[in-house]
Amino acid sequence: MGKHFYRFGPSVGWLTHLWKSASRQDHAGWRETLRHHLPADGVAIDVGAHGGQFTRLLAGLAPRGLVVAVEPSGYTRSVLRPTLWARRARNVIVVATALGAAPGIAMLSTPLKRRGDMGYGLANLAAASAGDGDAPRIVEPVPVATLDALVEALDVRRVDLIKADIEGHEAALIDGARETLRRFRPALLLEHDGTSFLARAGDSLAALWSRLLEAGYVPHRQEADGAWPRPVENGPCEGDVLWLPLSQN
Repeated sequence: MGKHFYRFGPSVGWLTHLWKSASRQDHAGWRETLRHHLPADGVAIDVGAHGGQFTRLLAGLAPRGLVVAVEPSGYTRSVLRPTLWARRARNVIVVATALGAAPGIAMLSTPLKRRGDMGYGLANLAAASAGDGDAPRIVEPVPVATLDALVEALDVRRVDLIKADIEGHEAALIDGARETLRRFRPALLLEHDGTSFLARAGDSLAALWSRLLEAGYVPHRQEADGAWPRPVENGPCEGDVLWLPLSQN
């Protein structure tokens, strides 16, 4: 099938994605931990907001604040926006862009599942030019901005928390966020997948780890039992990592 340009059309798969996004909360285990880093009047940025489950969690933690849901995929935003409306998340704004190291235009690639449904949880900026061969997928051109430019454009006075799950482009996000990290010292909740996603994006887990350590951040992992996150002592690790500025340790 190869690649096809994105054209939205409602489908059974879309309705299923919408229902799951509005009815489920797969990230509840982070609620109590993040409550300590996102005040009720705070500002959070959800980079790679997907269908909105994590966005809704953040919106509930900051009812008098603001959540910026950053999502470049047109299909995903067609799930995200009605989900936020249905769950009355009125303190959220949706920004239709990707975030990276420099501004520009990129091709976002979303794989298609065997029955034709969108594998929208795996949309990424690398696969469109990474030699996917004839693997079925749709692509769409999306704008790319830096997080620093986004924060400046929104004219926010604080950033308390940044969550990012962007399929290996976390290192590029950090490269475009240096002023935001220096100025606001937000907590960072990042997905680390060096084996496949970071490597596909042309980066590595070790390089991302070094960037954050040099920026004055300390990595923490949440234990399986939901206990308070503990500092990581054995070097780079994969999975969800909570990075806290030295001033919060």
